[in-house]
Amino acid sequence: HYATHYSSAAAVTMYLIRLEPFTTIHVQLQGGKFDHADRIFSSVRECWESASRVSLSDVKELIPEFYYMPDLFLNGNRLALGTRQKTGKIVSDVELPPWAHDSADEFVRKMRMALE
Repeated sequence: HYATHYSSAAAVTMYLIRLEPFTTIHVQLQGGKFDHADRIFSSVRECWESASRVSLSDVKELIPEFYYMPDLFLNGNRLALGTRQKTGKIVSDVELPPWAHDSADEFVRKMRMALE
């Protein structure tokens, strides 16, 4: 078991943090609180850049939910996920690429089309 390798429990809960029971699991894994806001999954672009060029140790893969579950990108439970130090932005919904037109449904639809 590798904590940062492929689809470990920690990586899966990182992506699914906005949905129960993964919110609770994430908080338990982090000692009773949310992880630092700068480490919470908040941007598809930043996640892609980290895994593809910034960090050779970032080996997470996309989970199947990216292709069928738009709710994972939305903070429908209004969780207080913190404020990013780098940008001062409040972490809420996941920032999607421009081609998704700020729509989680459109993002998932296009991701699914890319597989076909």
